[in-house]
Amino acid sequence: MGKLSLLAAGIALLMTGPLRAEDSEPGEWIAPEVAEFSDWSVACDNGRECTAVSLSRDYLARIAMNDPGDYALPKLWLKRRPGPSAPLRVFIDTTVWGEAGGGPGPASLHVYFDCDGDCTGRAYRLLPIEPGRFELAPQDVAAFLAESIQSSRAATRFADGEMHGTITTAGLTAVVRFIDEAQGRRGTVTATFGKGPRPARSVPPGPPLPRVAVVRGEEVDANATLATDTMLLVARAQLCPQVSLEGPDPSRARFRLETGQYLWALGCSGNPHAPRRLWLIETPGQGIAPYLVPRPEQGRAAELPILPNSDFDPASGQITAYSDGKCGWRRRWAWTGKEFQMVDAVEMPSCYGIPLHQWLQTYRAVPD
Repeated sequence: MGKLSLLAAGIALLMTGPLRAEDSEPGEWIAPEVAEFSDWSVACDNGRECTAVSLSRDYLARIAMNDPGDYALPKLWLKRRPGPSAPLRVFIDTTVWGEAGGGPGPASLHVYFDCDGDCTGRAYRLLPIEPGRFELAPQDVAAFLAESIQSSRAATRFADGEMHGTITTAGLTAVVRFIDEAQGRRGTVTATFGKGPRPARSVPPGPPLPRVAVVRGEEVDANATLATDTMLLVARAQLCPQVSLEGPDPSRARFRLETGQYLWALGCSGNPHAPRRLWLIETPGQGIAPYLVPRPEQGRAAELPILPNSDFDPASGQITAYSDGKCGWRRRWAWTGKEFQMVDAVEMPSCYGIPLHQWLQTYRAVPD
């Protein structure tokens, strides 16, 4: 078969794959599951587990424009699992990029009122968890949240009574109501705000997490037959038009999967500072196709497999992609033998000292 015939065959095989136009550029996906209320961000994942943090993009923009003052700016976190018996937990985090500074940490949390002088409300006890991280005593959570309605700020103090830091609580009430609504608590005795007469047993448990039958593999030599190389060239030319096809592709990689298929990675960016890769599945005897990757956002269509800052871990069988370094999103997908399924998604719209393991979870699955 001549080169032109191979090229025509490659185009025909490629066009039989499940192509669909994107509705946004790769790397610019924004999850509506991350909501921002005034100075706070909150997300509830597909298992209805909810997390909120006292940071929003608007709040950080104001910090950047104004001197925050002499006190520390610790982060206040809320966490609540689904179900009738799960309590709302409140945490203080004084770390920056996960690192705790030296010296003593705060011992108490207070509502901070505007007045002449230093006006803090009653002391709510903080329990040390690890360096830089503390939990508000569970018996104090309800009282602190009720008092917070009267102000838009909180403060932390050292054990000797000296001021430690200030925290914004503007948006805190809206965030708590958001969590109650997402978990079906409104109108029940378990709601923080908007309590009602319905019993705790009326609060639904979290839905079961989806299970993903992961296909694992191993990295192998990226050389290919002329026919396969032609199909790869066609795919790259069609889906990555900004990439020069001259010379070697430094992002090219090939993985043999347990199903007998192959996973290919090809460079798909003309900008070396914003690397993207095109991920293709080769099924022997059937050709190569760009299977779509699902997204965690509700109602958003799956996307072409063009992923920023992405790599494949053969041991876990998962592709991991990042939108950025210090904020944005990280997502993982696994190949099942027939399709890509999402395994994990976390988001953090605010770039302010929050390490990846604390980003807001928007999707979880159980990889098998």
